[in-house]
Amino acid sequence: MTPRALWLIPALYTLLVTGEFLALTQLALSLTARGESALAVGALASSFWVGILVVSLRADRIVARHGHARSFIAALVVSAAAFGTLATHTSYAGWLAAVVVMGVAGGVLWVCGEAWLAEAAPAARRGFFVGLFETAVGIGMVGGPALLTLLQGGAFQPLVVAFGLTAAAAVGGALGLHGQGPARATVATVTHAQAALASARWRRLAWPLVLVAALAGILEAGSGALLPSVSLRLQADATTAAWLGALIGLGSALLPTPSGLLADRIGLHRVMRFAWSLLIAATALLAAAAAFAGSAAAPLLWPVGFVLGGMGAAIYTLVVIEFGHRFTGAELLRAMAFLVTGYTSGTSLGPVIGGALFDAGGLPGLAAGLLASSAAGGWCAWRAARLASPAPARAPCAG
Repeated sequence: MTPRALWLIPALYTLLVTGEFLALTQLALSLTARGESALAVGALASSFWVGILVVSLRADRIVARHGHARSFIAALVVSAAAFGTLATHTSYAGWLAAVVVMGVAGGVLWVCGEAWLAEAAPAARRGFFVGLFETAVGIGMVGGPALLTLLQGGAFQPLVVAFGLTAAAAVGGALGLHGQGPARATVATVTHAQAALASARWRRLAWPLVLVAALAGILEAGSGALLPSVSLRLQADATTAAWLGALIGLGSALLPTPSGLLADRIGLHRVMRFAWSLLIAATALLAAAAAFAGSAAAPLLWPVGFVLGGMGAAIYTLVVIEFGHRFTGAELLRAMAFLVTGYTSGTSLGPVIGGALFDAGGLPGLAAGLLASSAAGGWCAWRAARLASPAPARAPCAG
């Protein structure tokens, strides 16, 4: 893979995720304006993540069979076609089907793109390029809704613009990535001895880190979806609550690349320990303040929310880097597929669990849950680091 592709994959992913979150936000507003129930709106949003979750269990086999470049380009084309359907239909059933297809294509792109970068990037710069990819995700998640505000009342329809972004990504992928990436034989060929070694390494390292990523997903994406609503329930106005959501997303967008650079320089285990320590400290502060001051501790949601978003994204980035250091080929694809499954599961469960804790115990109950999740994640990361054998020579991940 050429250096051009190392930069091109994050750029294409920025276009894709911006289009996704522009479209999903516009669909939610359109359905609400049409008088659809909150359940219908929520089901449409959830169907996107369900598509990702389902395909993530098979994405490694898809990429192993067709190769990185073909899988990535084909998924971009399918995604663009789904966006075209969104722009030309107005029925709820049509939108729901298109969003599921968006999720399926997006899941293949997620697994394939991360595995491709993690394997192809130079070991000494793997943290930077993986962090750049995760930053692209954060930029798209913030940029999509922000772009929607600029399009409101204008001549351009948001869903048409979303289709244009994904179509541009598909064209860019076809022109820039065709014929690149690891060959299918490299991905698919594994000897019996290699398979036995992979199984042992998987049991020792991969599963604990998948659990780490799931807990990071609960804290990052779960908080991003829930804390603005909590702020509103604690008497903040709608504008303030929306800005809180933007701040959490900003943390997710800004911190993965610096975290990856630090991992390249001082070792990813040191950065991982710092990230979980900061999460534990921030959530402990919120829990203590909420226990003594109740809803008066609401202003702490701002700095804590930024830490949750930023450190959650950083931890996920570090797990991807760890997998890139320790696995290759089919092993790496399998690890990435399960990683996306674990993270998406955490993303889906976070708002539900957090909402139940807030309903039962108010801000102190929610803060206690965040602290418990942070402590559990820190313990799992520490346990995974102790269980891991020294990294191969190709992987500079001391720390």
